[in-house]
Amino acid sequence: MGTFRLGINMAGAVSAGSYTAGVLDFLVEALDEWQAAKERGDAVPRHELSLDVFSGASAGGMCAAIASAMVQGEFDHIHDTRLVGTTNRFYESWVNKIDITRLLEQNDLRDGEPVYSLLDCTVIDEIAQYAIVPGAPKQRTYIPSNLTLLLTLTNLTGIPYSLPSVGDSSLDESALYHADRLRFETVLPGGTPSTPSAKPLPLGQPTEGAWPLLQEAAKATGAFPIFLRPRQIQRDIVDYTPPMWDSLNPPPHAPPPVSPNWPKNTTAIGTINVDGGVIDNDPFTLAHDYVASRKPTAKDNENPREPLKADRAVVTVAPFPAQGKFVAAPDFSQGATVPAAIGQLLSVFISQSRFFGESLALITAGTSSRFVIAPSDPSQPAKLALQGASLGAFGGFFERSFRAHDFQLGRRNCQQFLRYHFALPVGNPIIADGLASLGSRSADAVAKFGVNAPPDARSQHDSRWIPIIPLCSDRVTEDVPNPARGQISRTKLEEITDLVAKRISGVLPALLRDLPSEPLRFCLGGAAKLGLWFGKGKIRDYLMAQLGDSIGS
Repeated sequence: MGTFRLGINMAGAVSAGSYTAGVLDFLVEALDEWQAAKERGDAVPRHELSLDVFSGASAGGMCAAIASAMVQGEFDHIHDTRLVGTTNRFYESWVNKIDITRLLEQNDLRDGEPVYSLLDCTVIDEIAQYAIVPGAPKQRTYIPSNLTLLLTLTNLTGIPYSLPSVGDSSLDESALYHADRLRFETVLPGGTPSTPSAKPLPLGQPTEGAWPLLQEAAKATGAFPIFLRPRQIQRDIVDYTPPMWDSLNPPPHAPPPVSPNWPKNTTAIGTINVDGGVIDNDPFTLAHDYVASRKPTAKDNENPREPLKADRAVVTVAPFPAQGKFVAAPDFSQGATVPAAIGQLLSVFISQSRFFGESLALITAGTSSRFVIAPSDPSQPAKLALQGASLGAFGGFFERSFRAHDFQLGRRNCQQFLRYHFALPVGNPIIADGLASLGSRSADAVAKFGVNAPPDARSQHDSRWIPIIPLCSDRVTEDVPNPARGQISRTKLEEITDLVAKRISGVLPALLRDLPSEPLRFCLGGAAKLGLWFGKGKIRDYLMAQLGDSIGS
């Protein structure tokens, strides 16, 4: 019987990582319930599925790192988002533990030490140590022993390359390449990864192998520039051959890989890293190419797209915590000034890093190898689906009920995706073989689980389709309810405003300390304090304007 191969790609999300966490929670619950139904001998679709790879950037990379540890063990699934103290590290990390009040503390500000970020990242260190730890292994037939994890990084140090002399010229040009990633692979205790560039994650051994490195990598991929602390990671130079721009599934006759121009006798280097989403916020290609490389290897690095031929796919979780607004007739006198251009430049970088145009045509055409789960809440058509989308996608950090809303919306959207969209025709060989193994009960399985062809399917092969991950128990078939919108109190907004002011007052002296001129330090420091005194009300007014109808009494 053939196996359907699956990759999960997680795009950057900032505080909307709570949405991605909710998607992952429901996905694993659905897979566990399906596995249990097959083990009981129920009349359910019996095709095999292998979740081969997680890829992620920024908050999506942090979710991917947590997932790589969580799927190895048992944990609660969240049906009530009022709960605290659960064993679900997706939920505890993204709903209960992270909060702006912790990010505005001053544990990181010590006399004489430089400032590494505008926010205090102590809580992020705590969450990484709590969440990215494998527990006692649980046998999940859909998780291979060599589960692969790919996290993008933005390497501020850079990877050196040189252009050698050409002909008789003395051209000697060098450049630094900054798009980076780390690759991890789970292994049995004492085992080794399938490739030298993959870091080993020994199952059930949280202090061994690369589990500590994975914690640092997760913090690095989520290190939103300026606001969150950059991370230093030691790298082996073998990680960079082949280079980061080469496909994980190269063609058979690819030219020899280009090697970096390392200093002589170099075997390892230190790198400073920030948010992987700065350069690659949606690392779909990494998951796609890895899935394509799995046996049987996809020809020409193209996963089969026709519903009757599909045998592998990548599902991207894309919170899209911002909505671009097109202006057909921009005001040049307002939009082209130096201050306006500076302000818009960051928005351009963020928007472009989130755009996945290389997949857009295939996704909208209904291909059966590329899928997207994105926020949708038809019950609130006039509002952004994600409450964490406000304040430049930092809004979720301001209020637990926002994060709880987005987590449950992720569960609901994943359920509807699996039920109606993630399906293949009964004539697909993998689906057909699984049904055939039921013998005379195959008709019962088709009657119970069959769905109409998805509305965006490229073709209407067969009258019935079967979900690739069928929902097999009351726990996952009962509709996840539309989440109630959260509200933040005016009292908490006042508290946050005070904490912002205190954080600024703590950070400013350290930032000014390194200025070479004492009079300049004195003048700028006095002006900043005066501006803060007058501007505290402005901070509060800005927060109230951004959060709007999410503010309660």
